[in-house]
Amino acid sequence: MASIFDEDLALTKICGEFIDLTDDVNLVFCEAIKQYMCCQMNEYDNYIDQIRNLESKGDVIRRQTESRLYTEKLIPESRGDLLGLIETTDDIIDETKNTALLFSVEIPDIPLELRNEFVSLAKICTEAVNEVLVAFRIFFKSPESVKNLIQPVYDKEKLADKQAAKIKRLAFLDKNLPLSQKMHLRYLAHHVDCIADRAEDLADRLSIAAIKQTIKA
Repeated sequence: MASIFDEDLALTKICGEFIDLTDDVNLVFCEAIKQYMCCQMNEYDNYIDQIRNLESKGDVIRRQTESRLYTEKLIPESRGDLLGLIETTDDIIDETKNTALLFSVEIPDIPLELRNEFVSLAKICTEAVNEVLVAFRIFFKSPESVKNLIQPVYDKEKLADKQAAKIKRLAFLDKNLPLSQKMHLRYLAHHVDCIADRAEDLADRLSIAAIKQTIKA
């Protein structure tokens, strides 16, 4: 089935670059969390710089896409859907950067027994993002295939919720931790978990946009 995006390969290329950049942010974040849990702060700060640079490049690409859509009056019937997809993908980048900065700025004291749990949470969240980016790439070529590709995103989001709840529960069960530290750990787990939530948001938008494209075709 042909896609309306086949009519403008340059637009598809720009969107592909934005998806690739989001994927880069996702991979860097996962590695950054591993370094933080190993107390490698210099390495962690280097990863933070990479995420910031990638976010800046992403902002440029996003603006180029928006400008191209409006100034050249491209795909008028699908413009709103594509803009929504780009903005929701940008939300993933923002959530990832802000979460990474929380660790850098607040320097949380994470007990040894919870460090691997945080790494696991970050891994699940980045897997959710990876799954939805795969679906986003396919959307341009074969929107009818999106439905089967987004279910893993929802599965990963549920796993992330469970893992975040596990971290919170373990923190509050530890009688040796002060309440302030328990609250801080809960707060951090929540923010990492939110990355998977943003992936779910994009999956929801993709699902609707794909249905519209399938009907039009």
